[in-house]
Amino acid sequence: MEDIGKFRRFYNDQMHGKLMVFERQRKQLLALMFLGTVLMLLLTIFVLNLDMFALSIFLFVPWFFLFRFYQHRSDIFKSGFKPIVVSSILEFMDSSLTYYHKDFISKDTFLRSGIFPINPELYYGEDYIMGKIGEIFFEMCELELYHTNKVKGKLDKWFEGIFFHANFNTTFKGRIVMIPRSEWQFFIPIMKEYTKYGGYELKNTGNAVFDKEFIIYLDRDIHYREILTPELITAINQYHINSGKKVYASFYNSHFYMAINEPQNLLEASVLHSNLNFELIAAYYRELTLFTQIVKDFDITH
Repeated sequence: MEDIGKFRRFYNDQMHGKLMVFERQRKQLLALMFLGTVLMLLLTIFVLNLDMFALSIFLFVPWFFLFRFYQHRSDIFKSGFKPIVVSSILEFMDSSLTYYHKDFISKDTFLRSGIFPINPELYYGEDYIMGKIGEIFFEMCELELYHTNKVKGKLDKWFEGIFFHANFNTTFKGRIVMIPRSEWQFFIPIMKEYTKYGGYELKNTGNAVFDKEFIIYLDRDIHYREILTPELITAINQYHINSGKKVYASFYNSHFYMAINEPQNLLEASVLHSNLNFELIAAYYRELTLFTQIVKDFDITH
């Protein structure tokens, strides 16, 4: 992975100035919100002192519009923060990578991964990144997936986080899926689908720590060692251990897919608190470098 020290220097030299602009905007927005709230409180006290009930019941109208105004201004502030940060990180990593704030990976691509045992009824994403390393094309984005809970009869959030897809351009044919061992009960339909056609659980990858954390199912009669490399297994397991996040992955022929559960938007700007937080930005950077390092390792070894 890229040297975090180099990224820290880049943050100090190149990103901090841009973030200071947002910090000033945040403080201006807070001042505006404070002033507006004080004026509305004074208006409310004045109207209530008039002891006119008919007029008092209409006080909710200006409060409602003030709240909507605050919400609108906050949304504008937040929407400008993440594109600047992500674009700056990509500039440091690889300026050839492309970023589209409102785009995301197609649902068809997600379904081909075969990672999750659902066809989500609500599929939403943003922050699409694409590019090539060597001859390998890859893409990634943030996704939210919702599916109806048959017991509760309402939509449940199945996944929120980063989804990654790369085409390794190999001759490998077959399917492999890896899931956190702690969540095996949610993926029984996937396991049954594999074993139905002769697939099986791979119980020894050669990495005992990985085998303790993950379950792998694969099709029968496939040469998995050419694609399920020690470098890939180590990278996935090391990230899982260091971050504590749930990681899912699969192969479908030469295509590789990975999903990292991220219940909180890493780069969601705050209005109430300062966004001059290097560790917050570094966490997103580490996830990007995980994916690009996997691609680099595979490109080198193949």
